[in-house]
Amino acid sequence: MASSPISLKLPPDLAETAKLRAKQLRYPSVNAYLKGLIRYDALVQGEHQITLPIAALPGVEQDKMDAKLLENTKRGVGERGQFLKRLLIKGGKAVASQPAQEPPANTGSSPSA
Repeated sequence: MASSPISLKLPPDLAETAKLRAKQLRYPSVNAYLKGLIRYDALVQGEHQITLPIAALPGVEQDKMDAKLLENTKRGVGERGQFLKRLLIKGGKAVASQPAQEPPANTGSSPSA
């Protein structure tokens, strides 16, 4: 199978989370896990209402979120309900405190993560 190389740099906590989740889900490698995530996203074609706001946070806030996600992954706990809502509200406040940026030009394609 031919492949197109893509370089990806992950913060340490997010990289460790990816390794743990790949193992927990029984993917043969992190690469296979990431391909699985991309395929899932392409199949579902859903909005990224949780992860897109995180991507807009300053790096230090993303690092805090990644540390929390790693901690939860090690414990085998996901975020749902009120705690997830608090995380999103806190993240939204950090995004709101950032200067507004121009949205990217519409290329006519579907939104992505």
